[in-house]
Amino acid sequence: MYEYFSNLRVPRVLIGTSPFIAGGQFGLRAWEYYRRFVGKSEEVAEIIEYCVDLGVKGVQVLAYDYIVEAVKKAMDKTGIDLFVVGTLIPEDPQESLKLLIDINCRIGLVHGMLTTPRSLREVGRHLRLIEEADIIPGVALHNISALEAILKEYPQIEVVMAPVNIEGIFMNNKEKSLELLEKSGRFIIAKKVLGAGRIEPERALKYVFSLSFVKSVAIGVASRKEAEETFTIAWRILGVKGDISRDLSGTE
Repeated sequence: MYEYFSNLRVPRVLIGTSPFIAGGQFGLRAWEYYRRFVGKSEEVAEIIEYCVDLGVKGVQVLAYDYIVEAVKKAMDKTGIDLFVVGTLIPEDPQESLKLLIDINCRIGLVHGMLTTPRSLREVGRHLRLIEEADIIPGVALHNISALEAILKEYPQIEVVMAPVNIEGIFMNNKEKSLELLEKSGRFIIAKKVLGAGRIEPERALKYVFSLSFVKSVAIGVASRKEAEETFTIAWRILGVKGDISRDLSGTE
């Protein structure tokens, strides 16, 4: 299933890559993820390939070299040209942009570490890099309260990726955050929809797919079992039927 935006066909569901960098939001599991995935493109590719086999046609890429390499391997193995939403790495935006261009990134995001009112100049620098590469510009947010100030300064931003989940985890003021996202008028990609594994997938996905202003969701999984459970639920909620042994998304 897709949303149509700016002459693009954006998948409703994206593979998230936060588990593959052992993000701190995963608590004690972060060490296990670090051991299994960080710097290991083959292991990351195996999970991505399985998600593609389940019907997921897009990926939200944190632009580290081993993750980009894993995406390449998964596309080569499956024959699917994944829709890539890429996030620039703050320490080296130019190099990470080169990596993203190599996998045909369609939407580029400024990293959430930078998207604060105090870093507006740096946000602008990264947005210019994205625009100069003819990639649709957007921002990832850790703190949604910064959105108004950022959009006022850079109205060319077309895409916003932010935490959205039923429990308000990582959202600060949940109701205010939802209001800011909805009234922004931008293409909204929800992240942390499972609250870094704290929310049961059925409950989490029913909620996020009920929000009309959320156009796509990025969901990170760290095993085949997690992928099968999570994406099977997603397709069912979205009204798609299929055989678990093959593409369930109804998009083939």
